[in-house]
Amino acid sequence: MKAMLLRAWEQLRRWCNGCLMRVRFLGRAVKIHPSARVSWRSVIRTRGGGSVSIGGHCEIHPFAMIMTYGGDISMGEHCSLNPFSIIYGHGGVRIGDGVRIAAHTVIIPANHNLPKEGMSLREGGLSARGITIADEVWIGAGARILDGVTLGSYAVVGAGSVVTKPVPARATVAGVPARIIRQSQPVGSEQ
Repeated sequence: MKAMLLRAWEQLRRWCNGCLMRVRFLGRAVKIHPSARVSWRSVIRTRGGGSVSIGGHCEIHPFAMIMTYGGDISMGEHCSLNPFSIIYGHGGVRIGDGVRIAAHTVIIPANHNLPKEGMSLREGGLSARGITIADEVWIGAGARILDGVTLGSYAVVGAGSVVTKPVPARATVAGVPARIIRQSQPVGSEQ
């Protein structure tokens, strides 16, 4: 009986949460799974086009920001975006399942181009190649993930790191710019 009541309560909670998210993002290209928990103090905006998709059992904490700026942002299941972290969309961001993004992290899939001689800085324009973060990645507090980067499965990014190049699966990177400090072997592989 108790298990049945708990199951019914969870279904009701998910239904209510889904209704609230549909109302909150009415008319915008934002799709949030009903089991995801999105703080009312977080910011999710679709500026200049683009879309946001957040999978099941994700947590978007207070003061986290997701802003498309014309690109698509997708987040798999069981992910967390902690306070004061920012994900911009420009060239697109794809985040796999089980990704943990610590506080004050910035993920920006765009880069300012240097202008030609005689032009002002603002006339240089942007390049936007996109960012891909595979499954089960941990990103430490205050990290910066820049345009064109791919983080492989089970990668770990140290706190305060600036990632400018692709990171292979099971690598731990740290520093400015981030460098590989450890490369793990898959469980059960020969060494």
